[in-house]
Amino acid sequence: MKKILFAIVFIGFSVPLFAQTFDFGIKGGINSQKFTTQGNVGGSSYTLSDLKSDAKSGYHIGAFARLGGKKLYLQPELMYSVKKANNNMILDYGESGMALSSQSFDIKSLQVPLLLGYKLINLKVVSLRVFTGPAMSVILDNSQIKFTKSGSVVVDPSIYNPKDFKNNVWDWQAGAGIDIANLVFDVRYEWGLTNFTDSNSQKISFNNKGKTLSFSVGFKFL
Repeated sequence: MKKILFAIVFIGFSVPLFAQTFDFGIKGGINSQKFTTQGNVGGSSYTLSDLKSDAKSGYHIGAFARLGGKKLYLQPELMYSVKKANNNMILDYGESGMALSSQSFDIKSLQVPLLLGYKLINLKVVSLRVFTGPAMSVILDNSQIKFTKSGSVVVDPSIYNPKDFKNNVWDWQAGAGIDIANLVFDVRYEWGLTNFTDSNSQKISFNNKGKTLSFSVGFKFL
């Protein structure tokens, strides 16, 4: 992974040296994501496993730049992203039995993707592109994960706290897009490379990663 990131950064510095075009624009769209949870809460008191993960819709909005040649290009972005999902899980108490609980995600972040793209078709009015690259996210303080009470089960509300979120979270993105004149249409898939919660607390040792499918539309000014 370090070699891949190094290659992306190297290309990022190299592309501007022979850049023939520069575009700047804005974009926005919708997200559909799922978060997976594995681990335990409260030491050995009970463990969690996914029973069903329901995708919910979020959104993203921001700006992008694109620079490169006729085929190869680099596209850095700055996006405000809202991701939501819901997990219905099993609380396993061992010999004491099992119960159901619901885990609700509402993650807000500033995301900075750095994408390397290639234009499969590059005509004057229409271009078809593919792209891939890493994305770093800074999770904002108003993010939260909530547990709902299931029957007689009481889940400690302090299990999750914005302070428990990691400052920097890494994902990998891949997708395709089409440009029609100044309009930009993208579809991309994103999967988590790192957990977005810390695992050094006595109350939480979760393995939380997300998978996101997003669609966006944008406008190029240059």
